Amino acid sequence: MGTTGIHRRLFQWLLLPLVVLFVIGVYSDYRLAYEPGVAAYDQALADTALALSACIKRESGQVALALTTQADTVLRVDREDRIYFAVFRSDGRRIAGDEGLPFVGDVAGDLDYRDARANGQDIRVATMRFVFEGETIWIEAAETTRKREQFRERIMATIAGTDLLQISAVLAIVGVGVRVGLAPLDRLRDDIERRSPRDLSPLPIDAVPDEVRPLITSLNRQFALLDESVASRDRFLADAAHQLKTPLSALQTQLELALLEDDPVESRRRIGQMAEATRRASHLVHQLLALARAEPSAEIKAHRTELDLAAIAERIASSHLDTAIAKGIDLGFELSAAPVEGVPWLLQEMLINLADNALIYTPAGGSVTVRTGTRDGRAFLAVEDNGPGIPGNQRDQVFERFYRVPGSVGDGCGLGLAIAREIAAAHGATIAVDAGTSGRGTLVDVTFPVPPSLVPRS
Repeated sequence: MGTTGIHRRLFQWLLLPLVVLFVIGVYSDYRLAYEPGVAAYDQALADTALALSACIKRESGQVALALTTQADTVLRVDREDRIYFAVFRSDGRRIAGDEGLPFVGDVAGDLDYRDARANGQDIRVATMRFVFEGETIWIEAAETTRKREQFRERIMATIAGTDLLQISAVLAIVGVGVRVGLAPLDRLRDDIERRSPRDLSPLPIDAVPDEVRPLITSLNRQFALLDESVASRDRFLADAAHQLKTPLSALQTQLELALLEDDPVESRRRIGQMAEATRRASHLVHQLLALARAEPSAEIKAHRTELDLAAIAERIASSHLDTAIAKGIDLGFELSAAPVEGVPWLLQEMLINLADNALIYTPAGGSVTVRTGTRDGRAFLAVEDNGPGIPGNQRDQVFERFYRVPGSVGDGCGLGLAIAREIAAAHGATIAVDAGTSGRGTLVDVTFPVPPSLVPRS
């Protein structure tokens, strides 16, 4: 089903109520104007009947209508309709008057008006009860309905025309008002059409109607998310191109040297170096992809679920225990329930990076401890080691991409803490680096907000 413009929708929604109001208005105005006119015509018939009552006499002992020719002519004068009148006894016998006028019968009260037919025409009859010398006489005065119909037609034409003109004026005024009211949207449309595809700056919101402002606000929010996504993509491409260049160049150099080497021992050494370069390149690619996926976006919010950080820590325990044993590091887990709302694979990626970082920079014989739990109702995840630590003036810099503390050992690429910070930001969590509890080593602490399901309801 296709959509229509606001102008047409407003017209369609207004049309039916206006038509109903038009019909009601025409009917009401018609009744108010027509009924007094009809009453005036009826009163004229009543006056004729009253005039006839003055002409009833008794002649030769019989009730008669003593009406002169001149009086008859005067009573029948009408430019539009034909006038009828007659006088009846109570039993319906005609005393005098037009033969074509029927006796309508006894009526309630002394005066009554009825519609009837005479000589094949519709007529309006006024019947008056008159007592003459103790005898009840019925006097009928009637006329055809031509002038009444003409009056009705004039009333209808005038009222319908006036009301229709008013409704048309209302629709025209509404149309102009809507067009003027929507002018800011037209200007907004023109502004959007003139924009370049890469222009994701917010749309102006001050000049738009209040009813449209939430829509513009939502669009600006989407523009901001899209701008963030584009910027993230650009950063990823730039970082990937820059960081992959070094290991790939080293790999190419080692491969070329290995092809020129005749000594099997030296060739084997070269192949080992190529394997290490390949491993480093593979690790870097994995880190870059994790960083790209970790940046906050609307998709991440859509995949959140309630989970326990302790369960995530338990899942990575076995894989990191082997690494810790190989390096002679004591890897321990102090896990308590830590309910959060988040994306499972992202939180697992964050913990893997924090644990890897600790294992890389902690020397043999050291220890690494992973903790989960709650503080003041908020879940936390902490990874502590007793390695060389991070100087206080560099604890903010370590969250930057590819930054490594000068003099650091190990083969890290400087992305682990950057990935952890992006994942924490995507979950509304705070991440901080401090010295270990004994004053040595490094403690990375991530504190999460209270899950919505655990927030007390007021």
